[in-house]
Amino acid sequence: MRSSLVVLAAALTVGFAVQAPIALADSGSSASGSASGSASGSSDLWPAPTAAADQFTFLVAYSFGNRIPAGADPARTEGEPGPVNEALAAAVVAARGGRSIPVYAQTVIADVLRAKYGMTDVVAIAADQQADGTLTYLSTDGVAKKVAALRGTSQAIDVAGVIAFKDHLWRATYTTRDNGLHAYAPAGITMPSQYDSQSGQAWTTSATTYLPVDMAARIPLLLNGTGSSR
Repeated sequence: MRSSLVVLAAALTVGFAVQAPIALADSGSSASGSASGSASGSSDLWPAPTAAADQFTFLVAYSFGNRIPAGADPARTEGEPGPVNEALAAAVVAARGGRSIPVYAQTVIADVLRAKYGMTDVVAIAADQQADGTLTYLSTDGVAKKVAALRGTSQAIDVAGVIAFKDHLWRATYTTRDNGLHAYAPAGITMPSQYDSQSGQAWTTSATTYLPVDMAARIPLLLNGTGSSR
């Protein structure tokens, strides 16, 4: 059975990689749905489950790429936000509305929330620094683990709102769930979908470089069952 699932997941990955770039033309669609976890309006063939933003007890924002300042060592800096993370910060603000729920955001998004929007109660999720000063890459799963640890025992009653780049949203949502949190994309909030060709993370510069990476990373979520219930 497991080997059959591997074959099926691999086939689906190839299918997504072929079809998803075509679907990217629908960049203006926005999420819609209900707290029951209905499908969003994403162009992704597997849309993330959604819930009304007013049901979230906190938000978690996953960054997408960055901009490396001239002369900076990319191994020792999280970089500057760049346009995509600026847009993700705006999505955080839209999803939060006038509420004061906690926000957990990767550093480049947290920087924008503080500097541009005056958000003082955002918790920055940063990459770990090694003894030599280099940073350990912080994966989607790594972010989710850090947030889950910070939420502690409140996980039982938490409802997490997930903010992520459109092509990353499905995986970000289900990875958050895989770490024990009830997670949904916010209904009615449009996620950024325009790639940054100048991103300091090469795999986030275009759909052709990013989608194969994301699709492959979905396979473990399918195999362990996390991504099978929507």
